[in-house]
Amino acid sequence: MRIKWQDVTLTVALLFFGLAGTRFAARLQGAESLDVLAYVLITVAASGLLFRSVRPLWTVGITTVSIAVYLALHYPFGPILMSGVAAMYAVAVYASVELAAASALLYALVILPWWNDSVTSWITWSAGWILLPVAAGVLMRLRKKSVVDTRERVVISERLRLAQEVHDVVGHGLSVIAMQAGVALYVLDKDPAKARASLEAIRDTSKEALDGLRSELDTLRGSAPLTPTISLADVPALAARMREAGLDVSVEVDELELPDNYQLAVYRIVQESLTNVLRHSSPGVTASVKVYAVRGELVVQVTDTGSPGRFTEGHGITGMRSRAEALGGTLEVDGSHGFAVTARIPLPS
Repeated sequence: MRIKWQDVTLTVALLFFGLAGTRFAARLQGAESLDVLAYVLITVAASGLLFRSVRPLWTVGITTVSIAVYLALHYPFGPILMSGVAAMYAVAVYASVELAAASALLYALVILPWWNDSVTSWITWSAGWILLPVAAGVLMRLRKKSVVDTRERVVISERLRLAQEVHDVVGHGLSVIAMQAGVALYVLDKDPAKARASLEAIRDTSKEALDGLRSELDTLRGSAPLTPTISLADVPALAARMREAGLDVSVEVDELELPDNYQLAVYRIVQESLTNVLRHSSPGVTASVKVYAVRGELVVQVTDTGSPGRFTEGHGITGMRSRAEALGGTLEVDGSHGFAVTARIPLPS
């Protein structure tokens, strides 16, 4: 159990206020001079606030009992009641709402037997000195919870983003490497030059995948900017690597001025779509990539000439859809004529 310095500061302030102000309060009420026991009870009531953030129920218990004994001995109402206000606020912030409500009721009932005015005035006093601190504590607790939830959502969102980037970078690289390795093994004895070209493609692809993975790890460590370095200008090079892996790809990309996050999203959608074609298509299948703008929308189309068939959405399609939806767009997939991926994203204003 570790007591916070804020709790110590509050306790010292309440202690000073109680010891210095109680004699003055007694004079205003025409009471007799206070004895040592009164000051001991004031000290104990304030000391209960030391545990407010680690053991809020201890705070309520210590403070409430001290105040009850203080009033039972007919000492005058005074600054000791501020310790009760602080205790009610603390239990509302650091404990459950149910415990805060029970503590507030208990504290109000402790005051009632020694109340020298009408029940109506006791209710009014309780509303201001008990219910109001509890309400303020509950609101503060909800605010803190909202801040924590927001931070957790940001962390989860960033983790998902990094996971998607790693999936796209590594998944694409491994698919190309596997395809090129197969080609190299097939032609190793018959066509050494072709095998050499495949091995060089494996080297280049693995280097690119490692660079991409290293970039994401640097981002995770906080040592790299979040600004993406991939753009639409890299799509032709992506298509060239796919051709080297054995997939015939045609590319039509309009020259568009787009923010970096749009260009990264388009590139990853094209990359994942072509990677899926490379993984699942049969020999002789061709693919087509089109990126253009029409009627205020950015359209990304990747189609292939494979056989129609049923498909199951995996992480790749889910990730592409998430990228499109993050920019306010949609993504549709169709397997009725080969396989087609179409993303429509509103152009930024």
